[in-house]
Amino acid sequence: MQTPPRKGHALSDRGSHLRLWPTAAVAVAVDLGSKYLAWLLLGAPGAGGHSGVHDVIAGWLSLATSENQGIVFGLRFSDNPQVGRILTIFLTIATCALIFYLFSTTRPAQRWVHLACALTMAGAMGNLYDRVVFGFVRDFIQFTGHLDVGEHRLDWPYIFNVADVYLVVGVAALALAYLFGGAAKGEPADPGEPAEKRRGR
Repeated sequence: MQTPPRKGHALSDRGSHLRLWPTAAVAVAVDLGSKYLAWLLLGAPGAGGHSGVHDVIAGWLSLATSENQGIVFGLRFSDNPQVGRILTIFLTIATCALIFYLFSTTRPAQRWVHLACALTMAGAMGNLYDRVVFGFVRDFIQFTGHLDVGEHRLDWPYIFNVADVYLVVGVAALALAYLFGGAAKGEPADPGEPAEKRRGR
């Protein structure tokens, strides 16, 4: 994978870094703070695998702490906790490296892409902190979606955290930007940017 030229790219632009790193830092702080409060107010998971369930929207959304050995929304690589932990840590580090590379290929005008990169990195780093410090990820938001199809009911009993939301939103925004927004080629130049500077890119 070639390193992109620095001139005209976000990698050498101070404003782009100010959008990426402070946004990611604040997002990580919100994620870790929400996990701390959930464990403090709801209690640690009990013998049933989670704490007492507190309904927010009956039948759909509730709060209950849970120890997640897997990745996003409880998905697992392996039933062996140690193997799963190593693989998820490796995946998280690889994800952060990939997102930083994508950031480095963007242009300073691509502000929304930078924010999407920040959210994705924050989600990965927030859960990485949990895996390194606790050996599992602290989940506490329980969503039980359901859909009736004829006589059958499809259920999605997911339990997740704020970092997982960052990951889903960030990855979705990046995918849309690269598929439909021309992010890979760079956004249109800022109208206020001097023509000489645009030609010099």
